[in-house]
Amino acid sequence: MKPTRVPVFILAFLAFVISGIGGLFGYSSYDFSTNAVVTTGTVMSVSARYSDGSTSYQPIIAFIDHNGTKRSGPTFLSSSSYNYRVGDQVGILYDIRDPQNLRVNNWFALWGFGTVFIGVGVVLAVSALIVARITRRPKAGRAPSDGAHYSYSSNVRREDSDTQQYPHRKAERQPTVRRR
Repeated sequence: MKPTRVPVFILAFLAFVISGIGGLFGYSSYDFSTNAVVTTGTVMSVSARYSDGSTSYQPIIAFIDHNGTKRSGPTFLSSSSYNYRVGDQVGILYDIRDPQNLRVNNWFALWGFGTVFIGVGVVLAVSALIVARITRRPKAGRAPSDGAHYSYSSNVRREDSDTQQYPHRKAERQPTVRRR
């Protein structure tokens, strides 16, 4: 492996892994959305978690499911900025297979993580392609190109019309330079 190719392989590997994680989040969201029911819930309380000097908030929402059973549970996402107060009415989605699995009914809560991870994976993949292009070495036996392409040949024979037009000239082999 060429030492200049190591960053390309690292970027490509990271792009693959991060896009794969995004794909798993996307599939999970798709599976959830195909079995989810929309309803309105009430914020009953807020769970606060403290970690590494930051706080994240996760609302606990009570709702009535499709069978008329009163349920409650935490949302899928927690956030460092808290937008709901106790008693607020919130649109939610819950999984009919597992009513404790619920999400706030907005695009980011459903598709955001998958989209962010896939987006980062695409950026890394494009970066890998750019680095590969920049670090590409010329093929063996070829000089680095300055943009102009020339081919050289000494086996080109003057055309017959040239010797007919100028009979005093001999048909001879001469080097030619052709620009591509």
